[in-house]
Amino acid sequence: MIGRFAALTLALAAAAVPASLPATAQAPKPHGGIAEDPAGLADVVLPYTPYLFDFAVTSMRSLAAITYTGRRYDPITRSLVVTGLDVDRDAVHFRVGQMRIAADQVILDDVSVDTTRLPLDRTSRAVLDELDRKIVTGSVTIGLDLDAPRANYLVQATARLDGIGAFDIDADLKGFHFLAPLDQIDGSQGPAGSGQPEIRGRLASADVAFTDMGLVTALYAVLGREQGLNPQAAKGAATMIAGAAIAGMFADLPGGAAPALQQRARAWSAAVQAFLRDPDRLRVSFRPVEAFDLARLTGGAADARDIEDLGADVVAGRAVAQTLLSPQELQLAPDAPLGDVLALADTLLKGRGTPQNSGRALELIMPAAMDGNRTAVALLAQAIAMNPYVSIAQEKLAPTYVSLDLALAEGLPFAAESLDAIGRRLSPAEIVGAEDEAVATWRQTPVGQRQRASEIEAFRSRDWATIRRLAYAYYEGAEMPRNIMRAYGWASIAAAGGDRAAARLRDELTRAAGSGKLVLPLDRARKATDDLWTLILGGDEPASPAAADAAPVEESPAAPVEGGDDGAAAGAAGDGSVSAGPSTEGPARPGRSGGDVAPPSQSRAGGAGPEPGATSGSDTPPAPPPPRAGSGSGEAIEPAVRPEDTGGDGERETAYEGRLRTLST
Repeated sequence: MIGRFAALTLALAAAAVPASLPATAQAPKPHGGIAEDPAGLADVVLPYTPYLFDFAVTSMRSLAAITYTGRRYDPITRSLVVTGLDVDRDAVHFRVGQMRIAADQVILDDVSVDTTRLPLDRTSRAVLDELDRKIVTGSVTIGLDLDAPRANYLVQATARLDGIGAFDIDADLKGFHFLAPLDQIDGSQGPAGSGQPEIRGRLASADVAFTDMGLVTALYAVLGREQGLNPQAAKGAATMIAGAAIAGMFADLPGGAAPALQQRARAWSAAVQAFLRDPDRLRVSFRPVEAFDLARLTGGAADARDIEDLGADVVAGRAVAQTLLSPQELQLAPDAPLGDVLALADTLLKGRGTPQNSGRALELIMPAAMDGNRTAVALLAQAIAMNPYVSIAQEKLAPTYVSLDLALAEGLPFAAESLDAIGRRLSPAEIVGAEDEAVATWRQTPVGQRQRASEIEAFRSRDWATIRRLAYAYYEGAEMPRNIMRAYGWASIAAAGGDRAAARLRDELTRAAGSGKLVLPLDRARKATDDLWTLILGGDEPASPAAADAAPVEESPAAPVEGGDDGAAAGAAGDGSVSAGPSTEGPARPGRSGGDVAPPSQSRAGGAGPEPGATSGSDTPPAPPPPRAGSGSGEAIEPAVRPEDTGGDGERETAYEGRLRTLST
């Protein structure tokens, strides 16, 4: 019966949760209106959760008597608020004064459970009588920080039972999945043992704590009466028995307990005995050196190696209250170490022990962040994400944007939304300049230098798929600073080479720039793209269309022809639109006569197919990219050197890099 009503309670909570789940996705929030807010769907659905709750309760009234005094959607905290929820049937009767359910938090306040009709065992009933808690009251809070793509969970839960005790759980779970048995999903009969749910994931850390508020003393009184002992004698007996049990609990583990584990068990025993003698707070922590595979605990009995790898510890002590800081304690000497400065900034930012002061925190963070200190930049991103309207001097906005763009490339939390907030305060020219400065700074790092070399090689070898991948990386700020000018240019170049996905990105950026959704000076971007395209063709000046038509080339019927998107290639070098037919304006495409004429030693096989309306075989296909290891990946691996590139790589690389920089200068 209790299990059924526990499920009913969860169902009531779940009535609102599915509608709010989209808000938990931790997808980076693009800046400058690049895309819609990923939480936008939740903003649309969440206001309707009161009606969904009404429907869920109405459906479950055939199971229990359920009433509530009110429900509403709170747009500020983005949560469903239910007041006066009352559930009653048979032996179960509980009430929740106020229930708040958001995407990442559940709060149950003024909870009361009537235990008088519950089928409790004799000892539990006697303990509640001893505590005079036939109606148990308290509160429950659950916080969830979810990284949805990676299935990572930070869970913080507290259950406080008035006059009894408080339970706290903090857990960091990586890649966590709770898999239901397949035979329960599709009705099939799986192998033996398949009827049990499967837990997958890794435990990075966890803390489980109990703070006593009268429960232990009541247990001594009840157990003492059952054994004919006074409470003091019962305490001594319980302390001795528990200590011996914990000290010897690992003796019979499979594999045998190592001396180090036996010593730790004795320390745990001492901690439990100290708690039982003077009950206050007992905490069990798990700190594995490497994230612990939870499947090791579900495949059978745990062995000594499992216990050791979990890094368990048991500590008895006092419940720690937050230290309150005076104004004098928040002052630092002018020559204070940077670590102390950033620690104080973190305290002010989070408002721990003192009221939050994000303005002063930002003042402390800014100098180190401008110098590139990674910890300071992470705090800077967090500060702006918490308060997008925090005051920042105008001359500091562009350097702040540069720092946040670099932070985005590193994948630091809050970097994307902070970049968005600062971008709204800058002019288009300032944003373009800041993005270029971020790329220039990033290219001085080892990873940036490697990326620069791979970009130059991709252009040299005409590896359109890799160029398109780089375009998306610049657009998204994935593993490199975000730079919309380069994203457009790289997409245009790849589209001109026949990459259809790049053509779509080019056109979407063009539309977004025209509608003001992102900052992209199209005229400058197209001019820089045309210059780079000329360099890719192998000359310093664009070839004229007349010259392209004046140089006949022998047909090569035996040459293989790949399906290409010649229309997209034609349009990319011009105004950003996709042409339906052959181009007669703008730079010539690779492999076209009059453009980049291949030397006699270079094969003409491969390339894009004939343009619409052309007779098959009447057009000369473009020169193929050099052979690459593997096939189908689209990424060049050690591409062969083209004949025209031999004998002057250093000069050509410098020229390439110079033209690449024109996309953002």
